[in-house]
Amino acid sequence: MNSAQGECIHVQRIDGDIRQGEEKHQLAAVMEIANVINSRLDLDHILSMISRTLSEIIDYDIGCVAIYEKEENCLFIRHITRPNGDKSGEGRYVPLDESNLIGWVAINKEPILRENIQADTRFREIMKEDNLKSDIVVPLIAKDALIGTVNIGSHELNKFNEFDLELVTKFSQLTAIAIENSQLLSNLQNLGEKYRILMNNANDVIIVVNSSGEIVECNQAAYRIFGYSPEEILRKEFFLFTTPERREELKNSFFRVLRGEPSPAIELPYLKKGGEVVYLEVSASLIKIKGHPYVLGIAHDVTERKILQEKITIQNSELKKINKKLVDVDKIKSEFLGRISHELRTPLSIIMAYTSTLLEDKNQVIDPETRMDFLNVIDTQSNKLLGLINDLLDLSKVEISETMLNVSEGSLNEVVRISVRLAEPAARHKDVELRTNFDTGIPITSFDPIRIRQVCMSLLHNAIKFSGSGGCVVVSTSQTENEVIVSISDTGPGIDNEDFSLIFENFTQVDGGLARSSEGIGIGLRLVKHYVELHWGRVWVKSEKDKGSIFYFSLPKYLKHKEQGQS
Repeated sequence: MNSAQGECIHVQRIDGDIRQGEEKHQLAAVMEIANVINSRLDLDHILSMISRTLSEIIDYDIGCVAIYEKEENCLFIRHITRPNGDKSGEGRYVPLDESNLIGWVAINKEPILRENIQADTRFREIMKEDNLKSDIVVPLIAKDALIGTVNIGSHELNKFNEFDLELVTKFSQLTAIAIENSQLLSNLQNLGEKYRILMNNANDVIIVVNSSGEIVECNQAAYRIFGYSPEEILRKEFFLFTTPERREELKNSFFRVLRGEPSPAIELPYLKKGGEVVYLEVSASLIKIKGHPYVLGIAHDVTERKILQEKITIQNSELKKINKKLVDVDKIKSEFLGRISHELRTPLSIIMAYTSTLLEDKNQVIDPETRMDFLNVIDTQSNKLLGLINDLLDLSKVEISETMLNVSEGSLNEVVRISVRLAEPAARHKDVELRTNFDTGIPITSFDPIRIRQVCMSLLHNAIKFSGSGGCVVVSTSQTENEVIVSISDTGPGIDNEDFSLIFENFTQVDGGLARSSEGIGIGLRLVKHYVELHWGRVWVKSEKDKGSIFYFSLPKYLKHKEQGQS
């Protein structure tokens, strides 16, 4: 072997040793980055760590990581590193097109090494201000999906070689994994936040119940609707919140869901913290959390619908009975027609006269103010006519007998409370304040809830009508040893004592001032008296002129029948 050959072999060994040293250094850096990725999911920390480690084995002047923004269809420069710590350029958006190098690499998913940037005229430079002479740009790919790009640049020509390109490519694989993991975590956190927002802002009650029947999670709607604090709801058995007579039904439905059996939505009454009843329609399904069975319940408040259904039921029930009253109505039609013919003809004649005048005014001779006065008169008389017609319909209900009562046990307070709620629109229209004062100790009693609600509604509407704008109506319940009592007071003109005995008779409307004598044919209180007396109750009134009136009715705590009273 000659000296030239020996020198060549020696140089090759030195180059090989250097390459092995670089590869060992590279491997150590890769291992360090891999450990960071496994231990931290904070993307900014990971990118800083990768840039620092990469700068230790490759000398470059600027490093950059761009993230692919799918919704914007562009690249977002997330991280920039320079030896002097300058971060200018971060937050810049790069178009996803082939006119710039970063966009070209992202689209084609191929790395590029440029030894002389100025000599390469294919691309528009994104960061001209850095005056780079050479660079490497590598795509970030995870599971064949574009994550972004990573690039390093230098102010020197021919700064980088194929070995550097290989090294940056390996680092880009780790960077892609880091970004993907961080994005997955961020998506999970966003999903959790969306879940919390949904739970806390949903109008429906959402609860999660474990296999023992205990509530382990619920949303803000549950606290709002029931009026309880989290400490009063969580870890409590869910069926305790329904009424006692429906708890067994709710339990059976719960266990059907827990066994995976089909269970349709059920509508049940639930008790609020103050004892008020709210009706909820509950849909339930079986879910698994960490392998354990739970029941997810979603409950919609249908209290208003329930009230409306009951109102419709009342109306339908009354309509079915109208035909049964025809014979009795014929017996009093002579008296009725004599009174009602004038009451109906007067507003109808006024409506026709004013309407005819407006129709004949084709040339718009009548000024706008007068025209509006005419329309107000027509509106007033129409409402008066409607009130008379409604009174006429009510007359057919007077002769219902005791045998037609649909008696059941119930809470008088609840019936009165629902009646007040139904009367609220009329009170608001009249600008009348409604107040309640309930005796919460009133026991469950027997009565026909439909008839008693009619009694309450009739007295409430009378009180609202006669109180006038700015008035006040107070609804109270109380009890004695043998009776439960409802009172409704108004701030109207009052009634003379000598007229007390007349106000509960057919076609009687005691004059209590202009408001009392101006409308109606006087049969509402006759209905009140009839329905209350069918329950063996009493109706009476206390009043003073110009000081308002208080109407009372009472029901026995234990309803008896006429046969028992006669025996």
